[in-house]
Amino acid sequence: LFREAFGTPAMRAVFDDHELIRKYVIVEVALAKAQARCGVIPEAAAQEIAQRCNADTLDFDLLRHETEIVGYPILPLVHQISKQAGESGGFVHWGATTQDIMDTAVVLQIRDAFELIEQEIKTLRATLAGLALRYRNTPMAGRTHLQQALPVTFGYKAAIWLDMFDRHQERLNQARPRILVGEFAGAAGTLASLGDKGLDVQQALMEELGLGVPVSTWHVARDGFAEAVNLLALMTGSLG
Repeated sequence: LFREAFGTPAMRAVFDDHELIRKYVIVEVALAKAQARCGVIPEAAAQEIAQRCNADTLDFDLLRHETEIVGYPILPLVHQISKQAGESGGFVHWGATTQDIMDTAVVLQIRDAFELIEQEIKTLRATLAGLALRYRNTPMAGRTHLQQALPVTFGYKAAIWLDMFDRHQERLNQARPRILVGEFAGAAGTLASLGDKGLDVQQALMEELGLGVPVSTWHVARDGFAEAVNLLALMTGSLG
């Protein structure tokens, strides 16, 4: 009844369960490629993982069943994609911890969502600019305390709305470097499982995914996600 009122097919597709799992696999494959670049796993293993690991051919019923048992989806996912990878399956998820994969996948979803939102803001700003110009001299009643007050123009009213969304575009530009940061730090955030290659792999992984490199582990630091939600709240308030 309400999904078209509060969302779009394009945005729902970004946050669909199947798309989230596809993002998990993208991160796992990127991790293998990054580790091969850094000499942590064989290049041939990374190539086999990239070629054979496929979210579309997973057994989703089994994945759901095992997730209900374990409480999170990465262990069941790794079981399946390790089998997909054949002889290279032992190199899947090397040195990673569950939250590395889950958090980075959500960041990829947010990046996709921001791209959709930015296109809508661009369209809206063009519409409002057109209204402001077209009706710059069209008088209407201003309102104060819900009552008719001094005259204004409708063009000026539209320009006020435009000004808000100019600022929202600026906020989105400023927020991206803070929010679109991947997470890879291993168990307890120490990178210890990769020896002296940890930071190199972290850098290479973020290059593979096109994400920012974290200054520190953010397993428990959720301000980036909170900022994304609050940015949407500001935009929604302006739309209201």
